[in-house]
Amino acid sequence: MLVRRSIATLRSRNATCLLSSQAQSQIASCKSTTLRYLSVSRAFSSPAIHTPVSKPSDIEYCRRLVQQHDLDNYLVSLFSSRPVREAVWGIRAMNVELVRISEITTSTTAAQMRFAYWHDTIKRLYSDDPMQTPISRCVHDAVRRYSISKTWLRRLVSERERALDSPTFETVADVERYGERAYACLIHPHLEALGVRDMHADNAARAIGVAMAIVNFTRSAPLLLARGRCDLPKDLIAKHQVDLDSLYRNPQSTVELQSAVYEFATKAYTRLCGAAEIYVPSAPRAAFPALMAAVPAKEWLERLESVDFDVFDRRLQQRKMRVLWRLWRASRRGTWIDVSNLSK
Repeated sequence: MLVRRSIATLRSRNATCLLSSQAQSQIASCKSTTLRYLSVSRAFSSPAIHTPVSKPSDIEYCRRLVQQHDLDNYLVSLFSSRPVREAVWGIRAMNVELVRISEITTSTTAAQMRFAYWHDTIKRLYSDDPMQTPISRCVHDAVRRYSISKTWLRRLVSERERALDSPTFETVADVERYGERAYACLIHPHLEALGVRDMHADNAARAIGVAMAIVNFTRSAPLLLARGRCDLPKDLIAKHQVDLDSLYRNPQSTVELQSAVYEFATKAYTRLCGAAEIYVPSAPRAAFPALMAAVPAKEWLERLESVDFDVFDRRLQQRKMRVLWRLWRASRRGTWIDVSNLSK
């Protein structure tokens, strides 16, 4: 029988102690970039003057797309001002389209052509001649108004393309690196739209990106196993002796799979705790609406714990409106956890 150690025990410890040795080394490496960030950390006093090219119908198209395919982050966007959330909708809508490439294409060549289109789209976003599509016009306005860094958008496309070429991950560290790049690069533009460029906020975004990647990999496990595929890292599968062949034939929860999921989920929860205690208090308060992406991830991890880390439990498929309440509470408190309990 699975020896279940509750994620709730993490709340009674210091988040610094909870971080893995790898995470601690990453924190140490961040110190070398302190001077660089201090030289550029700033809040923009006002957005750049720009005549919008997007139409109300373009904004509504992006809003609906994000609401339908990325509800959690749509709810997060509602806690930003209207102009900022419209910028976020455009970038999140672009991400939805990138994710859907693997779902709607039937050949590698077709997928490569679509990614080539998005690479060209990114280039034209920073010119006066953007692609004439609803998403491109909305993102172009976001880029012009808030000076969104090209790095994040290019990385968003390249990381999704790389994941399509190499869909499996050898180690947990590979998943963490992917989360820092493919998921955090959706939080960084939100920070910039809020007028925040700050080292602590960026570190928090990376930690949240890792947690979001783990949550999404775990969340999609039942569907992928039914299709004969598993995105959980191979080292975790081997460590817990998960029989993938058996799961492909008969997708259902096993003690070994629950044990692997427990360890994977704990790493995500640890990152969220560490970000909340170490980085968020030092980041500008204006950054918090973007960092609230941690709230839905934390809520789902706690639901996973409540079903004993059984990813096949049907209760996990139910949408919980309490996410919106937790987002509201976090926005009022400025954190998604009770930091006072962590330090005891």
